[in-house]
Amino acid sequence: MKRLLLAVLVFATITLTLGDTTKKEIIAFTPQQVRWFTPLYYTDGRERAQLLGDSSQGGAWIDRAKIPAGKRVLAHTHPQDEPVTVIEGTWYLGEGTKFNSTKLKAYPAGSFILIPAGVPHFVAATEGDVIIQLSGNGKFQTDYVEQ
Repeated sequence: MKRLLLAVLVFATITLTLGDTTKKEIIAFTPQQVRWFTPLYYTDGRERAQLLGDSSQGGAWIDRAKIPAGKRVLAHTHPQDEPVTVIEGTWYLGEGTKFNSTKLKAYPAGSFILIPAGVPHFVAATEGDVIIQLSGNGKFQTDYVEQ
């Protein structure tokens, strides 16, 4: 009898949890609620936050990346277009297969940049910490051109 009661309770819980899959809810984060973490592929002090979806698994996603002051990211490409919005600080971006500080262009907070798939580029945070927002559909991937 106890097993039957337990089975009914489990079934009821699952039914109630999955029953209203069409209900829409607002998803919102204040800056203090954003949960930053360091992915294994970030070895230079950068951090990432997943706001929507999971960029390491695919599907639609929105992430933020935090780059500490004085850090740079060597030349790399992505297999998909990379839409970037600068949230905080000034993000420096250059195009080419080798990092070259003379090719960096400043993009202050509020800027939007679209880097086409396969275009080699490099970035830096020269004046202070920078936070950018990235989005995509599919697994996020970075292929370094420069080591």
